[in-house]
Amino acid sequence: MQTIYLALTLGLLWLNIAGLTLATQRFLPDSHIARSTGIIVLCLVLFFIEHFIGLGTLHWLWPFTTTLAIYLLYKNRGSERESQFWRAEIIFGIAFFYCFAWRYSFPTIYPSSERITDLYFISNYLPGNTLPPIDNWNPPHAFDFYYAFQHYAAALVGRLLSFEPGTTYNVAFALITSLTITLAWSVASQFIKSRALKMLLVATMVFGGTGISPLAHLAFDGVEPAKNNSEQEQTRYQQRQAHDAFKMLIYSARFVGSREDVTLEALHNSNSLSRIIFPEIKPEPLPNKGWEPRELPMENFGYQFFVGDYHPPLGGFFLLLFTLALLAAIESGVRVKLLQALLGFSVPVMLITNTWTFPMQGLLLMGWVAYRYWDKKAVNWDWLIAGGLLAGLLIYPFFTDFANGSLSTPVKLVTGFDHTPISRFLALLWPLLLLIVMGLFEPKYRKWSITIALTIAFMLFVSEMIYIDDPTEGKYLRTNSVMKWWGWIYVGGLVSLGAVCLGSSQKWIRWGTVIIFLLVNVYAYDVARHWIYSTKGAIGKLAGHEWYTSDASHRDMFNYLKTQPFGILLENVPDNAYMNSSIYALFNNKAILLGWPSHLRTWHGDVPQVWHLTNEIRQFYQGKLANSADWLQANKVNYVILARHQDAQMFTLIDPQIKHDYTWQRFSPQHQGVKGIWTRKVLFENQADIRQ
Repeated sequence: MQTIYLALTLGLLWLNIAGLTLATQRFLPDSHIARSTGIIVLCLVLFFIEHFIGLGTLHWLWPFTTTLAIYLLYKNRGSERESQFWRAEIIFGIAFFYCFAWRYSFPTIYPSSERITDLYFISNYLPGNTLPPIDNWNPPHAFDFYYAFQHYAAALVGRLLSFEPGTTYNVAFALITSLTITLAWSVASQFIKSRALKMLLVATMVFGGTGISPLAHLAFDGVEPAKNNSEQEQTRYQQRQAHDAFKMLIYSARFVGSREDVTLEALHNSNSLSRIIFPEIKPEPLPNKGWEPRELPMENFGYQFFVGDYHPPLGGFFLLLFTLALLAAIESGVRVKLLQALLGFSVPVMLITNTWTFPMQGLLLMGWVAYRYWDKKAVNWDWLIAGGLLAGLLIYPFFTDFANGSLSTPVKLVTGFDHTPISRFLALLWPLLLLIVMGLFEPKYRKWSITIALTIAFMLFVSEMIYIDDPTEGKYLRTNSVMKWWGWIYVGGLVSLGAVCLGSSQKWIRWGTVIIFLLVNVYAYDVARHWIYSTKGAIGKLAGHEWYTSDASHRDMFNYLKTQPFGILLENVPDNAYMNSSIYALFNNKAILLGWPSHLRTWHGDVPQVWHLTNEIRQFYQGKLANSADWLQANKVNYVILARHQDAQMFTLIDPQIKHDYTWQRFSPQHQGVKGIWTRKVLFENQADIRQ
């Protein structure tokens, strides 16, 4: 039944998106651009409205929107663009199937990487209250300090279809990545006639890795075959394959400056060839005592499926491909003014989706403007600026609070040994560098090809000359900057330059690009191995918490909290980040008194009150906090969780202090450690109470 329900719900989602596409397609020359435009505009308009009045849960709305979508589909029968629409829908369906298959197979939202963080962002928007919403990691403060427009959009899907927070996360991940893939197909279709070459370009973005992907397979030994066909040996072989695939996927994106890169000692069966391909990068003498080579990762689009984070880079890739699709469509000469207005519209949207890549998008558009003047084509500044001003007006209510709550992150010059070692720069980026060279000699789309090649090259130069000075330091000094910039530049270059080179009239350029892409797609082998051999114990459990609620006590506690009113929940804070703390709140639409302290420091800077509250929570769970009941009431705590074995011994210390105001309910069997929930006898009624 669960599978049938899921299929029907995804069918409803498709119907609504198809209707939105048809409503938008009448104004635009491309169905893929129309689909993404409709979603962006609708989400941004609602985002604007909800800064004045929250629309609450929207599950009552889908019967009306679905009826309208069915009407639009019926009306589209026999139209001139019907076949184009259905071809585009088939491509979207294939892309969504692939992206959703990843989340269906690996739906778990662990407290690792940034999955829990992204779930937290989405959870802030799920109640549908007036924006900015309550910060579910730091109530009663407002969530007004992070660029989370894509998380708001995800919450809209959850609100419309009554999804749980984890299901919202997983479906939204599949949706934004599949939209990105369809836009890559749109770009390819403007320059490439061969369907096979279009598929190669899109596959390289989706399945391809970095320049390190084929080099790593040359440098490091693979998995030895199974010695025999015994079940035990086959199991060990599968485990080795899964581990080796995991290692190669990580190396492709995060090898430069990592511990393995610096020493090569942790690599399995490292050989002399690995030393040739990846020579020593630790300078002699050291610049200063304790200096470490800089970690310089590049998380490209294909890597996102493996990581599974619904993080702003996904939105950055989506808007990058949206921009490239608009630029390619403008050259077709159809609806040029409207397309340029959408180009301007996309700029403020990038600012609230992935602020890190906003400067790079600016450079991309500056390159396009230069190309238009070089090619003696008009830049419709009135439409371009009008689109930007309209989007700017729609984000203004958000930006008012965001500007006040954001940290100051100055731009600084990269100096000395903070620069990327030349051997690693070439090893990581050689596919893009070769495409840049070929782009300079491509004759068919000469002016555009040269412009985009020089623009991408200039972006790489900028990324090597400056960095954003965020709170990280030491070997992580440039990590955030290059991780956000390089992946965006790399994917943009692969798609834009790859399209013109695969559509070139010169055979050596076409075949050179094919060879580059085939080498980069070695990564697909590792992706396939990871998919085939990795454990899928939670397959189909889209709520994302099967890893935790497989324990009956935890599951019963989750089910209890789901039925309770919204309120502030208290969980222990044993560490500063990447821990189980907050999962009871986030998976069950509640706020937690305090989330991960170190992340709040990253977003807010110096926050002594957060560390003070952290110490109070730890003292509470040790039974050492004076006036615990008064402290809970002062912080408007409705629910107190006791779920860790190491917390259970504190029950006898905590319960006598708070039992006058809180009712204890045990969920663990008598023969196990004490696990349960204290619920306040008189609950704070709503979010307005929490804000006061």
